[in-house]
Amino acid sequence: MRRLVMAAALLIGSATACSDGSTGGPGSGRTQVLLTDDPFSGGDIARVDLYIARIQASAGLDTLGSDSLSPSASWVTIAEPQKTFNLLDLQQGTTALAGEVDLPAGQYRAIRVTINTGLSHVVRLNGTDVMVQWPVQGELALYAYVENALEVPAGGAQIVIDFDVNRTFVDNGSGGLWFIPWIRAVNSAETGSVAGTVKGPSIEGDPVPVAGAYVMAITSPGPGAMGAITASTRTDADGHYVIGYLREGDYSITVQAPEPFVFNTGTVPATIAVGQRTTVNLSLTRDTGGVDTTGTGGGGTPTGPVASVTLQPSTQTVSVGDSVPVMAMLKNAQDEMLSGRAVTWAISDSTKLSVFGSYGNWAVLRALHSGTVTITATSEGKSGTGTVTIR
Repeated sequence: MRRLVMAAALLIGSATACSDGSTGGPGSGRTQVLLTDDPFSGGDIARVDLYIARIQASAGLDTLGSDSLSPSASWVTIAEPQKTFNLLDLQQGTTALAGEVDLPAGQYRAIRVTINTGLSHVVRLNGTDVMVQWPVQGELALYAYVENALEVPAGGAQIVIDFDVNRTFVDNGSGGLWFIPWIRAVNSAETGSVAGTVKGPSIEGDPVPVAGAYVMAITSPGPGAMGAITASTRTDADGHYVIGYLREGDYSITVQAPEPFVFNTGTVPATIAVGQRTTVNLSLTRDTGGVDTTGTGGGGTPTGPVASVTLQPSTQTVSVGDSVPVMAMLKNAQDEMLSGRAVTWAISDSTKLSVFGSYGNWAVLRALHSGTVTITATSEGKSGTGTVTIR
């Protein structure tokens, strides 16, 4: 069953040794491993330096890396950079080469990135380090979300590992950051991109580029289903944006606009084709600061009590040992998104699933044992539910 996850399903674990060996079918080719990044919203952050020790791939589905659980889940090292990358240098589709290897041909279903938290830092513009609450000090294994098996032909491939720094480093409310990794891995040959400009009216009414707008590509799974944020970026000084390495299919493009602008369209559909760039230009309106009674835009920050709670994604399937994120979407009676509200989480069977951590309307769930579990998010007396199937 296909997993609908918020761009990256991940497992935080210690970097214990597993048997590294060849996987896949006969033949091999030179495979490159590239790093890219989704943006960071922290306005005073100069660098996000992540020390990457090694990157490994497995033909098995078992992200725990235990051969006793999955005989095919041996790991082959595909890059061993042993160096620091400033992830903020890797935006708008820019990549950095982490390494290359003669990788046996075949399908790779799991990607593991081992970082060293003791050598990683988030640095402010004034040169001071931000206090980051890492799960462990030292080597830490992160498992990227691989939506479909990465097909590596005999001639090799380019595997792109996409970090979402904006959701990986979360404000903890005390001047520091939580570390909640969001990573996905794709074969670049199976992807396309979307790009365009974001503009809004000046005071005089003329369209002007909008810098710093947060643009997101959301999957469109079909009627009655919730989409999931696959990737995102921020516009540059000229209002341009690029979201690269999207698998082919239908997406919805939306934008969180910086003040004094708002985005009233909701989403704009986009179809991504392999090797093609789709153009989506987004138009904002100017926030008038009051309640919009004309239907033409404005209205300021949505207010009012919570009228509905919806979980995104509403269903997902994971393996024992996986950690997966989930978001509670809170809306008022006018169907406007609300933020800054307290959310509590409940699990129908805590022996099978636990809340690893909660951060506002986000939670990270840890799969413990097989079965199907109901999760419930409640805010201001309104609740929404979802299910997690653990295999």
